[in-house]
Amino acid sequence: MSTKKIGMLGLALTLATACEPVSKDPNGAIDGLVKEFGYIGFQNPLRNSTTGTLIGGRPKAVSFVAPASDCFPEEPVRRYTDYSEYSRVYNYTFQGSLGFLLSGNPILSAGLGLNKNTFVIIEMSGLTTEYMSSIDVTEWYMNGMSNTCKQYLNDVGFIIQALKADKLKISFKNKQGTNINLDADNISQYIGIAAGVNWELQDDTTIVISTPKYIGYQLGRLRLDDEGRSLWRAMSVQEDKYLFERISLFDTDPEVAPPVAQKSNVKPIQKTDDHAVYLAE
Repeated sequence: MSTKKIGMLGLALTLATACEPVSKDPNGAIDGLVKEFGYIGFQNPLRNSTTGTLIGGRPKAVSFVAPASDCFPEEPVRRYTDYSEYSRVYNYTFQGSLGFLLSGNPILSAGLGLNKNTFVIIEMSGLTTEYMSSIDVTEWYMNGMSNTCKQYLNDVGFIIQALKADKLKISFKNKQGTNINLDADNISQYIGIAAGVNWELQDDTTIVISTPKYIGYQLGRLRLDDEGRSLWRAMSVQEDKYLFERISLFDTDPEVAPPVAQKSNVKPIQKTDDHAVYLAE
């Protein structure tokens, strides 16, 4: 075994075994993963929800308003990628279910042969961070963005940072823990794969999906009174509402700021509307 493979196995995080499903709540599994990195979980891994996508609605009922190219084209607003978590591997096991891959608008479907006696092992690897420069966002908002986009952004958020998995591996085991062999004749008994998804069969037991999938996001705000600066960001949710926090560091004049001990006793102030909670001190 190569050094690279040994390193990846050393970093692997196994959350369950084939005989012990990770969770009765499929969404809870992916939510727990992305929360660790400071993201809100998509309802299921998505192929095209890149940074710059406009979304509205609620965290559990996301409404896609516009693709990234409509308001944040890649030429004026570059995308950056951070591979610091590239070698992380996460394993999930579900009993008789494809887990979070079936929620929301799935890219997969379950076959009739997928029952309670079948365990599904889902491995996500190649986690990377994709983000837009806030400087580029402001320059584009002030000097190039259409008025239509500005009007929409006054009412909905946009994905300013996203977490994606470069690869999904799916395999099946029977009740005895033995791998189920897959081929062209029986694969449809267990899984159906949507058109346009790149996949291959590996070692006759594992389906490898190599189309990158977005699994989590941070929601940016650009209202008309923000003056083109996106300084409010939602990285978590509260009671199915986006929890927005101000990310700037210097809100108060340091010469008149209260002592740390005194300030620590002040409870955070929350403002809410129909779909969001704004947290500030």
